[in-house]
Amino acid sequence: MVKLTLTGLIAFAWLAQSNAQPAIYQNQSLQIPQAVALGQDGPAYFADVKLSTNPDGSLSVVDATLQNLVMVDSVEVLLLESFPVQVSITVAGNKSVPCVELQPVAVSREGDLFTVVIAETSLGPAETCIAVLDPFELSVALNVFGLSAGTYRVNVNGTEAQFSLDVDNVGPG
Repeated sequence: MVKLTLTGLIAFAWLAQSNAQPAIYQNQSLQIPQAVALGQDGPAYFADVKLSTNPDGSLSVVDATLQNLVMVDSVEVLLLESFPVQVSITVAGNKSVPCVELQPVAVSREGDLFTVVIAETSLGPAETCIAVLDPFELSVALNVFGLSAGTYRVNVNGTEAQFSLDVDNVGPG
């Protein structure tokens, strides 16, 4: 278990994935199955995040389990010829061992930078697994509706790519 403080934390984002479990608030405690912290030292992915309510109504992180980020070899941007334009990325990389699964992907955008964080589950204390890299490839849709024409960057676990929108990406009407 990793103790986590809010000091130096730029953002604390819940995952907006359809297969992610909902956060639960009960007995002055908020439990979040997965969360990503975007801080000055880069992104960190956590599972089983527990926050408690302070007397002033704010929340403090009580506990969280740090998850390993996967190694990313390449990021390819695909722009679909539609209007409004749709953008997805194809990410290729490796999990640390074949016995772990990918966690739900977290995507955020600030200005012209999309940050995509991909982590893997952890092996249990009694689990063993052959120590070989396990390649993966996955596609992630980026929400680009409403963006202005310009160049945008995508950072996936430290591997960067970019794309350009030639016109403002707003729908008809």
